[in-house]
Amino acid sequence: MPMPPSTPPVSYRLIQGADLWTDQGQQHGQAVVIRKGRILAVGPVEVLAKAHPQAQRVELPGGTLLPGFIEGHAHVGGLGALSRKADLTGPADLPGTLERIRTWAAAHPKGWLLGRGWDQNRWPGKAFPRAADLDAIAGSRPAFLQRVDGHAAWVNSAALALAGIGPKTPDPEGGRILKDASGQPTGILLDGAVQLVEKLIPEPGPAELEARLKAGLTALRADGFTAVADMGVGARELAAYRRLAAAGALPIRVFAYMNHDHALMLRELRQGRAKSLSFFQVQGVKFYLDGALGSRGARLLAPYADEPTTRGLWVTDPAKVALDVSITLRAGFQPAIHAIGDAANRAALDLIAQAMKKGRGALPPRIEHAQIVTTEDAARFGKLGVVASVQPVHCTSDHSWTPARLGPDRVSEAFPWRTLANGGALLAFGSDAPVEDPNPFVSLAAAETRQDPAGDPPGGFLPAQRLTRAEALRAYTSGNAAALGHAKDLGTLQKGAVADLLWVQVPLGSLTPEALRKVKPARLWVNGVEVPLGH
Repeated sequence: MPMPPSTPPVSYRLIQGADLWTDQGQQHGQAVVIRKGRILAVGPVEVLAKAHPQAQRVELPGGTLLPGFIEGHAHVGGLGALSRKADLTGPADLPGTLERIRTWAAAHPKGWLLGRGWDQNRWPGKAFPRAADLDAIAGSRPAFLQRVDGHAAWVNSAALALAGIGPKTPDPEGGRILKDASGQPTGILLDGAVQLVEKLIPEPGPAELEARLKAGLTALRADGFTAVADMGVGARELAAYRRLAAAGALPIRVFAYMNHDHALMLRELRQGRAKSLSFFQVQGVKFYLDGALGSRGARLLAPYADEPTTRGLWVTDPAKVALDVSITLRAGFQPAIHAIGDAANRAALDLIAQAMKKGRGALPPRIEHAQIVTTEDAARFGKLGVVASVQPVHCTSDHSWTPARLGPDRVSEAFPWRTLANGGALLAFGSDAPVEDPNPFVSLAAAETRQDPAGDPPGGFLPAQRLTRAEALRAYTSGNAAALGHAKDLGTLQKGAVADLLWVQVPLGSLTPEALRKVKPARLWVNGVEVPLGH
């Protein structure tokens, strides 16, 4: 029996039955009309029903309809590649982590032994692992295991030998090779030193790159995201994105920030930035000033309290970043500067202020993470018009060891969201996936409680810095849209905006934080078309 012809998606709908969540809060008795991928009208149900009698009715059984979430900071290819590596998140000690590695190695006996997600701060003693720990499992097979934040790698003796790393190997620019008392490399590489081994791993082919990107985007869509800022994309990934976009194969919208490769940057900047909204566009350049706090690579103004011999790293010379930030702004693109430590955030603000004297540019500069910021510098974000692109789950993941890194006199600088907001900074939320779980509802609960899912610490970590639920939702929707320069198109339920919509079956305004963490997306529309939520 022949199958009936498929029915094209209806582009003219009236969606009713749920409360609407807007920047003004929860709205009752309202509906949305969408047509040809845009929001045609928002208003009282009875008024819209009378004005649009031909629109197909979509009746939602309560719950909340809100703009699709925008992931403000993720690494899409890395998220999509997780299934191709050993997942090392979760084990509470080194033996448990080694067992994960042993199991993955047995199931994947050929090629490099790859993994990601270990975190020594969660283990007893909090000591970095060593190459010798891996040698018993991997033997002559090279192993490369990224720390949860991506700013450190744990490698075995075979990988060290392949890279020619020995006692006399100097630290590369912007990185450290950790060595023991005898001068032997321990197997831990920080920031710029990671590339010494990573560059030896065979690169994925074009089809594999496309598969990773699609897998990452599909995973984000399943969490309720309709757009993503992909932070740090190389030339080959840009080409893969363009192939997918040309084929109409992108599951959600992508704003790509290219790696700080000077030649790549100049080549892309010469093409000019697309002003109109599309499913893929090159948005700006991702710069790195420092490393991560967990591996003591974040650059601090004073030495680490738990390692007084270091203040962290300059991953890139600030003078070099300053020059290219200025070029990026003048070309109409958006600089996004990774800055975690208080010294790095001060340097980022200083070089942005200097660059903006030559012109503010078409898009606001961004500082990614803004984790440790002095009160004085937090006030400069709003004054300069710099976006504070923050990831709430970093606070709740790192709260247990952050005080040890900073000491009692500086810990108040950590994750200063309320100070940033009160100073007029535009907050844009993300997760830094695959560093953290991209689930936006977990991040929303983290923003308003500053507690992890177990309820620690009691009362929240520096609770005066908490945000309200409305502020947190805004940072995941209209805040990200404004940061991307698309305040009228994205992240809002208003006439003329694109019809990127998310429906959840619960009243978002009245849930406890514990219940909020458990919310799952129920229905999603991208560009006016309902899309599947499964991975």
